[in-house]
Amino acid sequence: DTKLLDRILLRHLLDLAQAKLATASGLPKRENNFRITQSFLWREALASFQTLAERLQAARKLLNAPGVTLDAATKQFVASDTGMSLVVQRPSAIRDMGDSVAHPKYVSRDAYKKIIARHNVTDDHAGLHAILEYVNPVSQSH
Repeated sequence: DTKLLDRILLRHLLDLAQAKLATASGLPKRENNFRITQSFLWREALASFQTLAERLQAARKLLNAPGVTLDAATKQFVASDTGMSLVVQRPSAIRDMGDSVAHPKYVSRDAYKKIIARHNVTDDHAGLHAILEYVNPVSQSH
């Protein structure tokens, strides 16, 4: 479904922007940092600010701190109120929509069985069924 995939990909796009901003702002990099870790560091740096205005101000302060040098693309992005609002928004509607698609609250056992049957790599089927039995055994299925 295009609509559902779009929600996941927009969340991914948001993560990419937040990760780039974390790196640009000089937030501490850890060895072998993944994009998701950098995105989390960005959100964590803004977590104590309650309002959108406070988070925007804090984000711009991070990005304009002494010793921070921004490339032209980052400077242009930081000047975008609408773009910056999305990368500091909490709760994030884009993140929540993507998460609800990628991590639904409930998927029936039968739905998982159909998904496994459609999976292209048939060598994975036995392992996927083992995972299904582990996380949703017959005795606990809804």
